[in-house]
Formats: sequence, structure tokens, C-alpha cells
Amino acid sequence: MQIKYIDGPRLLKAIQAGINHVITRKDYLNKINVFPVPDGDTGTNMAFTLATISEETKSNNNKQVSKVADAVADASLNGARGNSGSILAQFFVGFADGIGSFRRLTPERFSKAINTAKNYSYDALSEPKEGTILSVISDWAYSVNNIYEKHDDFVMILDFAFEQAKESLRKTPEKLAILKTAGVVDAGAQGFVDFLEGINHFIKQGEKDDVDTSTIAEPVDNFEVEMTDEFRYCTECLVAGDDIDRIKLKEQLMNLGSSIVLAGSKKKAKIHIHTNDPQAVFTLGHEYGTLSGEKADDMLKQQKDAHGSHEEIAIVVDSGCDLPEDLIDEFNIHMVPVRLNFGDEHHVDKVTITSEEFWHQLQTNSIHPQTSQPTQGDFRRQYQFLTGHYNNVISIHLPASVSGTMQSATLAARDAEDLPIELIDSQNGSIGIGLIALRGAEAVKSGKAKEDILKIIHQAVENTTIYIGLETLDYVVKGGRLSANKKKIANLLQINPILSFALNGINPIGKTFGSKNKAEKLVKFVSSKLPDGPYRVGLAHGNALELAEKAEHHFESLGAEKVISTEIGPALGVHAGPQALVIAIQSLKDDLYE
Repeated sequence: MQIKYIDGPRLLKAIQAGINHVITRKDYLNKINVFPVPDGDTGTNMAFTLATISEETKSNNNKQVSKVADAVADASLNGARGNSGSILAQFFVGFADGIGSFRRLTPERFSKAINTAKNYSYDALSEPKEGTILSVISDWAYSVNNIYEKHDDFVMILDFAFEQAKESLRKTPEKLAILKTAGVVDAGAQGFVDFLEGINHFIKQGEKDDVDTSTIAEPVDNFEVEMTDEFRYCTECLVAGDDIDRIKLKEQLMNLGSSIVLAGSKKKAKIHIHTNDPQAVFTLGHEYGTLSGEKADDMLKQQKDAHGSHEEIAIVVDSGCDLPEDLIDEFNIHMVPVRLNFGDEHHVDKVTITSEEFWHQLQTNSIHPQTSQPTQGDFRRQYQFLTGHYNNVISIHLPASVSGTMQSATLAARDAEDLPIELIDSQNGSIGIGLIALRGAEAVKSGKAKEDILKIIHQAVENTTIYIGLETLDYVVKGGRLSANKKKIANLLQINPILSFALNGINPIGKTFGSKNKAEKLVKFVSSKLPDGPYRVGLAHGNALELAEKAEHHFESLGAEKVISTEIGPALGVHAGPQALVIAIQSLKDDLYE
């Protein structure tokens, strides 16, 4: 069978075949990822980028190849994740621009479009490196250009070019020392070859089934690679504007970090950068248009997951969970961030805004902030990454009665076919979720079986009660959780409601009276509710360290086994306001203690 031209449907089917094959190779690509940083997420990022293309173009029935290529390019920018995903997106943008308005592709037109895609891929990076996906793209494009004049059959052209791409992949360690030291090929380059193999198999066999890849990449042993990048956060966002000056934007980004990839067009651009200041990146992007898809992944934590030693079960929370950073690191708890915004100023909780900055803005900014739950995509990306490094996930989140976070996590978990995920409604918030997650992480660290860990976490949910005391009701009203009339009545009667989480949401669990010493009265109230037997206390404060320290000393004097103190995060802080105090009491009479 010969193929003389490529139209829209043929292009889309071929790309889908390539996508499917890369997704089956995700875990392997994560395993061999050492460049530009060994954070073990190349497979996850490529899979996410390509899966977005698949989802957004699956109903595209356009017969014109240029229209299909444009749709693929646009979807790739929307879904681009990581260094490799952003380069792929720019490749597809270049391919679409290279096609122009043609309805069909001849081998000659295809070669020219591929060459444009290659040039776009190189132009997207501030410091292009050979021995990476760029080298394979370049060699593949060169081989297509060399053969199309001799053959007008796409089957023969793509088969020949695929063999050259494999050879180029084999040589990547010769061009990049870090690959040679680790004994692997470049992960992004391998992913691109996997993409080509899926296409090649489909064209020759008419199938999208899994194929034998043993001739391309032999299995590798685990290896240790030191984190050498001076920048901690892999930061990305999508900019939509009217006339984005990508050359100027790329020059400005060079002052903020490394591993810069700027993919896109004058209307839409995807920023990828390794930086220590994600917010500075978002602020710069905002100067060029409207931002969406802001994210900042902690590469140091990812590297520990990919190449460090850890248990086989991962604990995941959202940033509605408040817990000191040192405990999150010590117990390897993974956090999916809540997003918040003060008007047009967008932040990623606990990443692009510090607690000090949040509390300052809350009190001085005329715009009351809004929070939004992590999306299904946020959870899916986290779960996809964990798939290659853990056998099970236990995901603990804000109650379904007060947030859509559980729904987002549930939908994402359904997509994670290769990773068993247990979802738990914490029936709690702030430091309350923190204590529950910590109990689960302690059970994981003790070596308990999964079923026993789940039982202990459910016991922790039952054993943990949170008490929220507010200095003022102003912020609850601003956040829409309380009517102005009820606030007037409470102030008139000098009633200070003590709030807690229940099955139907956040409800009063008690009250104190008087306008002075509200925190001390809250502590006294909670002290009368302490359980029999061993217990620990969690404290979270709204920029009120002195109040928290007094409460800490008080509960220590009453015999608490441990008192854990931290600040209230934005998820609750936007409603609780400054000087608020949250106290969580957790009985330790469970299967782990016994």
C-alpha cells in the first residue's frame, strides 16, 4: 500500500496513534529523565501534553489538513507541560505554520512543514542543547528532506526517517555528558521517537495497538543523579494576547531563570521556565496578556520521588491542609495547591505567595481575594507523576460539603487506571486536615499494610475535631459565608461563634461572649473538650504568632503529647481573617498508637 498525500483525517489518525504509544511509555520516560533536571516527570509531561491534543481534537472532522494542524497546535499550547511538552507544542505550532492553508500535504509540502517545525522548536529555547529532543527532531527533518525527492510514498518516507530518528536517539549520550554518565538516552528525545513509532506502526499496519519497543530502548537499572539546577520551581503559564512580542518576552525571561521554552504565536504563548520566583514570571506574563494555567512544580521534591528512597504509598492533600513545611518534607506529603486571586492578580497557594504577603494583602488590598479549588487537570497531573514512583495513593481533601476539591480529585482518580487511588473526605479543614494527613503518613512510615493505613486514617477523621475562633466576622461576610444582618446581631449581642466542620458544612459548635480576649476564651472552651487518653493539638493562626505561642504553652501544660503550630493558609484565611485562631484536637487512641 502506498500513501501519496496526507489530508486532515489521515493526519489526525496518525497523530493519535503516536499519542497513544507515548502514553504507554510514560513510566519509562519518567525513569530515564535526567536532563535538564532529574525530576522524573518527562513522561508525565509529554503524556499530559499529548492527551490534551487527543481530547481537544477527537471530534475534529475537518478534511483540510491545515485546519487539523491548527487545531492540534492550539490544543498543544493549552496542554503543554514541562520542558519537553513545551518543545512539542512549539513543534506543532511550527508544523501548522509551515503547512499554511493547504488542504492536502504532498511529500514536498510535508518536508517543508517539518523543517519549519524544526526551526520553531529551536527558536523556542533560550539555550538550545544538542543531545536532546531537538537533535532527534533535526535529524528526522533532515532525513525527510533527503528522501522525499526520490520517493513520493509516505510509507517509505516515514519508515526511512524513523530509522534515522532511532539512530539519532542512540547518539544522544555522545552529545550530552549527563546522559552518558547516567547510561541513558535523553528522555524527551526518546518520547519523540516513541511518537514517531506509533505513527509508523499505524501507517504500515493500520493499527493503534501497543508495539514492541525493545529494539529502541532496553530497560535500565535505577540510578542516582544529583540535582544540579540552581532553580527550584518548574513554572508555566499560558498567555493570551493581541500582539505578543515573543522575542522581547524571551529576553526578559532570561533574567528570571533557566531552561526557558517559549512556545506559541502572537495570539497565544506558553511560558516554561525553571525559576526561584514563580510570581515574577506570572507578573511578567501578565504584562503581555491574560494568564491561565499557572503552575509551579517543586523539582526538588519531584527529584526525591523519582530517584530517592521512599515508601510505596503516597499521601496527597490539597493546600486547604495546613501543616508546617518541615513536617510535609519529613513525611513526604504531596500537596496540590489551591489557587487564589486578588482581582487580576493570580497566585498559586504556598508557591507564588508567602503567608506574610497573603496576610498583608488581605488587610490592605481593597479587593477581597477569591479562592478556587484545584482543577481535575491539577490532580490528574499529580497522579500521573506519582504513577511512575508509587504503588498506591491515599488522597485526603477538604469536605465535599464546602468545596469541589473532592469532586476534582474523584474525576482525576478515575483516569488513573494504572494507579490505585483511595479518596478520603477529611470532614475537616486547615490544621485538622494536617493532623489527619500526618497520622496517615506516620502509618505509612511505620510500614503498615494499605488496609491498616486506611483504617487508621478513617479513625483519625473520627478522632479529629477542629475549633475555629474569629477575631472579627468581617471576612466571613466578605467571603459570602455569613450575611451582614447576622453579623450585626452577633456584634450587638457580643457573641463570638466557635465554628467546626460537620457533614453539611461549617457550623457553630459553641460560642463565647465579650469583645475582648477572644482567643483566650476559645482556648478555655476547647480545653473543656479534651479527650481521655493520649491526644495531640494542632494550632493554625491568622498572622497571630503570639496568640498561637500562648495556646501552645497552655496545651503542653495540660499534657498534650505534641502541639503542632503553623499559619492558616489562604483556603481558610480568606474567610477567617487576621488574628483568627484554629485549634484541632486529635485523639491518638487508634490502631497505630496501640
